[in-house]
Order: sequence, then structure tokens, then C-alpha cells
Amino acid sequence: MKIPKATQLPSGSWNVNVMIDGRRISVTAPTKREAENEAAALKSGAKEHTKAEHVSLTAAIDDYIASKSAVLSPATVRGYKTAQKNRFPSLMNRDVRTITKQDVQIAVNAEAKAVSAKTVANAYGLIRPVLKECGVDVFGVRLPQVQKPVKKYLQPEDIGKLVEAVQGDSCEIPILLAVWLGMRRSEIVGLCWDCVDTERNLLHIRRAVVPDEHNHWVQKNTAKNLSSQRTIDCPDYIMDKIRQLPHRPDGRLFAMHPDTVRKHIHRACDRAGIQDTTVHGLRHTNAAVMKSLGIDDRIAMERGGWSCESTYRKTYSYVFDSAKTTANTAINDYFSARITDEITDAK
Repeated sequence: MKIPKATQLPSGSWNVNVMIDGRRISVTAPTKREAENEAAALKSGAKEHTKAEHVSLTAAIDDYIASKSAVLSPATVRGYKTAQKNRFPSLMNRDVRTITKQDVQIAVNAEAKAVSAKTVANAYGLIRPVLKECGVDVFGVRLPQVQKPVKKYLQPEDIGKLVEAVQGDSCEIPILLAVWLGMRRSEIVGLCWDCVDTERNLLHIRRAVVPDEHNHWVQKNTAKNLSSQRTIDCPDYIMDKIRQLPHRPDGRLFAMHPDTVRKHIHRACDRAGIQDTTVHGLRHTNAAVMKSLGIDDRIAMERGGWSCESTYRKTYSYVFDSAKTTANTAINDYFSARITDEITDAK
């Protein structure tokens, strides 16, 4: 009688699945030996299987969120709750012990027809660890290919036009912080006076304002991740404007809804007659500027608060159209010259 080897769960317990009378039975125990011994006893009939309490996937997600409530961002919880409510409806009321990898693949296929590949990937990124903690491993499900989006970032000639268009605007400083310093919207709106060093022209990024599961904007006392906690040199042009801001009782620099910044960027782009973009688009623009200036990737990542080098290069490391044109011209001139030389030699 062959019994599968037990695997260790994130909780530290050990789990093994055995098939009994056509049903898959999940056995969890404190040690590897105990799990395998109990599975063997069930398989041989020496021990009768007691039907476990039904635990739905949606209930398991609730437990998963609750167990990590102290370390999850409000925005992360919001994303989890949204996926729980809207994704994989065929699985949510199923007992987790009855869900197979094939079931998840079928659910993924159905979701891929209705929503974006990224949305499907995010939802799978939630249910996979939830199921794994319940002793169900669905690693290897094939996900739809994510389409590379067309990023809307400004060209060099548009940056000055934007800065001119926002002069005197109530969101002038937040927009400058986005395009000049590459700050995220959550970091800009969460900026407080205790993180502003007006003497040394430094901004310490330590907080963020994000939406919670009820779509309420809340301030959390940490940045997006460890690498996002950083200190940025602030130019005189921006710091002089910051010094003129009033000090609010709550300590925040900007008394505005996060969406207000986005709306003002749209209006400024329209006034300037340039490519429309967003706060995140200005962050992409900042990354493109650093790339065009030849800034070392490690320095650019530290300045922008990026944690993963591959993600930075793949997602944010752009080349301006003007640089592409120059490169294309140089390449075409090279090959044209080689062809011309070959034709001349042939004659």
C-alpha cells in the first residue's frame, strides 16, 4: 500500500492526501510521521474516516485574511475582498478539500473570457496560498498571458509644458513631486510635515494613503514596502513652494482626495495640449528621464522606491521616442552604408 509523502504547510503542520473509495481525504498532523501514519491507517481501514466539517473557499479566505490582518495593507485586504466577491464563483462555496487543480483551471478559463489577464492572475494569487494552507496544492495552473499595456508617459518636450500649465494650480506641488521625484500618488497624499526636512531639502517617504476594503481612504504609517521607505533630495524649486504651505492640524501637507490630483493632471495636459496621463504616468516619465540620463539602475531604483530590479527594467525602464529615433537612424545608416559599399565593390 503506497502512501504519498506528507508536505509541510506554511503553518508548520504536515499534510498528506489519500484516495479512499474514490474520494480524496486530506490528513493534517503536527509532524510528518503522524500525518503519514494516520493516512496509512485510513487507507488500510484500520481507522475510520470521520467526515470533516465543510469549509468553503470563501470562508477559508476570511480565515486567511484574519490570520494576516496585522501585516496586510488596507489596500491589499481591499483587493482580496474584491476577488473573493467577484472572482471564481464556481469555487467559492465549494469545500476546499474537494477542489482540484483541474477545477481551478476550469475556473481560470471561465474568468479569462470575462476579465483581464492581470485580474485573473491577481485572483489566482489569492486562492492558491489559501488552498495550500488547507492542504490543497494547485500550483501549475496555466494563466492567460498578460498583455503589455501601452504606457502613457510624457516626452521630454512635454515636461516643461506641463510644469508651466500647473503653475498656481492647487495641485501644482503634488504634480511636481510625481514628475520630478517619481513619487507615487499614495506617497504624495500621505506626506506629513514630520517627514519634511526644509533645512537640508529632504523628503522622507514613510507613509501612504490607500483605500481600505470599504473604499474609504485611510493613512497607513508605512510605505508600500521596505524599499519604498526612502529619502529623496528635493530641489529648491519644489521645496520653496512646500515652505509656503500652511501647517494643518493633522500634520499632512495636502488636504485633498487622491483622485483630485489625477483630475488636475488631466486638465493640465489638456491646457498644455500634450499627451494625457496620470500620476502613475508621471512616475513612468520620471523613470524614462533617469534612463535617458544614463542613471545607474540601482540608483534609479533607490530613488523611485522599486524593490525588484527585473520589475523595474520590465515595467518602468523606458526610452524616449527621440532616443529611439536617434538609435534607429544610426542603425539604418550603418546597414545602408554596408550595402552601398558592397554594391560599389561589386562594380
